[in-house]
Amino acid sequence: MVKANKQNLAKSFKTIWVRFDADSSDKHQLFFKEHSVRNQEPEYPKNHTLFVSNVPPYATTDCLKHAFANLCGSVRSVTFTSAKGFKTAYIVFKKESSLDKAMELSKDCVITLNSNKNVCLTGLEKWCAEYNDTLCDEGLIKKEIEKYMTLYDKQVNNRIAREKAMEDNNDGWITISGGKKRGQFALSRKESTIGKVQQKEEQRKKKKQLLNFYTFQVRETKKQNLAELRKKFELDKKKLQELKQKRIFKPF
Repeated sequence: MVKANKQNLAKSFKTIWVRFDADSSDKHQLFFKEHSVRNQEPEYPKNHTLFVSNVPPYATTDCLKHAFANLCGSVRSVTFTSAKGFKTAYIVFKKESSLDKAMELSKDCVITLNSNKNVCLTGLEKWCAEYNDTLCDEGLIKKEIEKYMTLYDKQVNNRIAREKAMEDNNDGWITISGGKKRGQFALSRKESTIGKVQQKEEQRKKKKQLLNFYTFQVRETKKQNLAELRKKFELDKKKLQELKQKRIFKPF
């Protein structure tokens, strides 16, 4: 039963060979077929997608894309479904005729990944390239920041201009809307209101300065409050003793 399943699986796939470069004596066999399932994924459209398995670890998406584009036609995308070891890939062609050419490839066809026209990086060079791809372009980021700040400054200036126009049209009256606003968008106040707020703040500061002008005054005030609390405690204690003595019923 298992042998029969393997034979059916072998019949459903076609094969071609792949090697790293022209000087390589070793080569690997790729298994491929048209990707057609009941629930077809939108990123892998029917009649455009080739399913490839047993892809060697050193193969990259760019190498496969270039190799199949030379053999069959323009390739839209190449996607790996696994990142370690031998991989499987979905190759999406731009035209249906390219998929038909791929399905007609001879089993003796050999794909060379690394050549003068198509460089396949490995080892340290590959790691360095992957690391450099993770770095951000300083010039590009600077342009994006400048573009964003220019747009932001334009919005701020337009907002300020609208508020100024509203003040001029309201003959000195200010329209107050709900919500908190900060910074440049804060609502302006009348001079009389600002003066009252400043006057209250100055009075509060003066009162605080008069109460705590000298350090010894603060210390004496604390001592006086403590003495009053102790005096009150002694009076309460004395009243409690008098109430206990006046009790008629003494069970103990």
